[in-house]
Amino acid sequence: MQTKISIKGTHCHSCKALIEDVCRDIEGVISCIVDYQTGETIVEHKEELNWDVFREEIEGLGEYKVV
Repeated sequence: MQTKISIKGTHCHSCKALIEDVCRDIEGVISCIVDYQTGETIVEHKEELNWDVFREEIEGLGEYKVV
């Protein structure tokens, strides 16, 4: 299953790499591709992905907002 979301606050390749790396450790996420210029993010995931946990992990990095 794929879901397109937006992550505010991305601005460089390091942002992309950091978010994609953190996503690998979130249970239920299969892959994550971030376009750092627009914030558009495609998350391939299992149906049971807990979006609250996903949001907490990404926003816990300090400078990003999942919308």
